[in-house]
Amino acid sequence: MTKPALDLPALRRPRLLVQAARHGAAILTRRGAPVPRMGLDRILSEELEMEVKRKDGEADYSPRRHVDLLVAVMLAAQAAGQVI
Repeated sequence: MTKPALDLPALRRPRLLVQAARHGAAILTRRGAPVPRMGLDRILSEELEMEVKRKDGEADYSPRRHVDLLVAVMLAAQAAGQVI
């Protein structure tokens, strides 16, 4: 049985985070960057943890790390043939 496709539009994140991640993904794609080594499930798990930290206002929340994770999600989804 195949996994269902990731519903990227269902991920609700602040516009600025998404714009930064799209920009980063576009730059890396143009440069021919490799696809993230982590599996998409692991990347999504880490991104969700970061989203919870953002919403809870935790001191160890890192916007940079959050954007990096969103870029990785986008690149992994592209590699899997999904539309971003």
